[in-house]
Amino acid sequence: MANTDFPNLGYGGQIEYLAMADGTRIRTAYWPTKENSAGIIVFVNGHREFMEKYTEFFSEILARNYALYALDNRGQGLSDRLLDERLKSHIESFDVFSNDLNEFISKKVISDCRAQEIPIYLVAHSMGGHICLRYLHDFPGVVSKAVIMAPMIEFNLGYGVIAAVLKYLIRFASRKGFAEKFAFGQKNPPSRSHSSIKQKFLTHDDQRYALEEKIIKSFPDLYVGGATYGWLNAALDSIETIETPGYLDEITIPILTVLAGKDTVVNSKTSLELLSGRKNFKVITIDGARHEIYREIDQYREQLWQEIDDFLAVE
Repeated sequence: MANTDFPNLGYGGQIEYLAMADGTRIRTAYWPTKENSAGIIVFVNGHREFMEKYTEFFSEILARNYALYALDNRGQGLSDRLLDERLKSHIESFDVFSNDLNEFISKKVISDCRAQEIPIYLVAHSMGGHICLRYLHDFPGVVSKAVIMAPMIEFNLGYGVIAAVLKYLIRFASRKGFAEKFAFGQKNPPSRSHSSIKQKFLTHDDQRYALEEKIIKSFPDLYVGGATYGWLNAALDSIETIETPGYLDEITIPILTVLAGKDTVVNSKTSLELLSGRKNFKVITIDGARHEIYREIDQYREQLWQEIDDFLAVE
């Protein structure tokens, strides 16, 4: 059962704001280890998300006797926003996300009293999966395994000429002084009509999706709107980094990649082509699932959890 007392995450979780090296405050939450903890899971959420969206998923992690550490990525949730206009999702470089994750793990996770005794796992969704790959490349030796759900290896701009034109426009707008402006089609306040359209891209589960609306209504400051040209430009830069030949070869830990068969948000085809065949990547597709598998209908969520349980149980 998901917690509904927002913005309290529930289940005994502790909220703490951490100052990053540049002074940005990142909102974090943690449920420390217990004597019987099977491991420590560090959770990284997706673009425009906040930890409250994951209360049901978090409860299932905790029920499996894992300690849990999570954060709102900078620029979203209740972490510091990067522009005065709070509704704009903006970043200049995805390097910052990877560095933030490293600081969080170094300052909080490693200081857990059992961090040296039990394994540390990364679990992430969408943009969080992208951040995890950047982190695992740049800061090896800490995490034992990772699970990335519907990872944003490449977001869905279409194919061929359309994708090329859109990428050019993003690059051009960022260079010409529009980096902090909403990108085309991105300025959208939370409205009933927009919400019903958005759900069709994310989940088949009406009740789980409605919970997000309840959260935002209860605490509007959690919401962030569309991306700026600068955010999209930074994402393209980071995508090029991940797709650089040899880059992923330097990540050697086991990684479970769970793709959504009906994903229209990220480009699952690219993820499949890039990750399949690598000896340390297990890539599976949940046919029929939309982008947010973690809050899909039970049929798909049960498949997701079976894969995660089996993967983390193997030594």
